[in-house]
Amino acid sequence: MSNDEASPRKGDRYRHPDGTVEVVFAVEDGRVLTFREYGDGVAFADAVEEATYVGIDEAVEGLPDAAAVEEELEEFDGE
Repeated sequence: MSNDEASPRKGDRYRHPDGTVEVVFAVEDGRVLTFREYGDGVAFADAVEEATYVGIDEAVEGLPDAAAVEEELEEFDGE
């Protein structure tokens, strides 16, 4: 984590051993919201195999799609 394991910051970025990338999106009231990118649909299916699908989060559904931030993420990888 950025400076302290107990203090994640917005923008902290992690690469997991399975190749997925996780980025801290928000930290509020001790809760941490991240987004995670999988290399393909199979990797995603494997990761959520034991999870229970509970529907669509309308707040997230209304956000810009991934193409809107893709260039910025690619630039970060190139640093």
